[in-house]
Amino acid sequence: MKIFCWNVQGAKKSQSRLEVGFINRTITLDILILLETMVNEQNADLIVRKLGLSHYNMIPTFNHCGGIRCLWNPINIDVSILAKESRAIDCHIKDNLNNKQCILIAVYAPTQERDKDAFWHHLK
Repeated sequence: MKIFCWNVQGAKKSQSRLEVGFINRTITLDILILLETMVNEQNADLIVRKLGLSHYNMIPTFNHCGGIRCLWNPINIDVSILAKESRAIDCHIKDNLNNKQCILIAVYAPTQERDKDAFWHHLK
């Protein structure tokens, strides 16, 4: 299973989209996690469709910062979203090629002290 996670800091930038497209074409990803996408849902949907992975789930950007996009290609894996929190997406992954399973948590941790308690409670 091939997983790639990137703190993209702005998925709307054309250079970011070119780089993600290149990575996906050369590595053939199963899962791509983009952190800090900094784009609204409408723009994110347009960008996601161009990246070459047919399924996704997301945590929206808040005040033009943050945001998590978890994208996957269902050919070799099955993904079930177990839970979502403002800073994390919890996924159950089944690798159909190796008949193995795992839990994947895509995290964009809070930087502000006041937000950390709720975040750590979610992870527990």
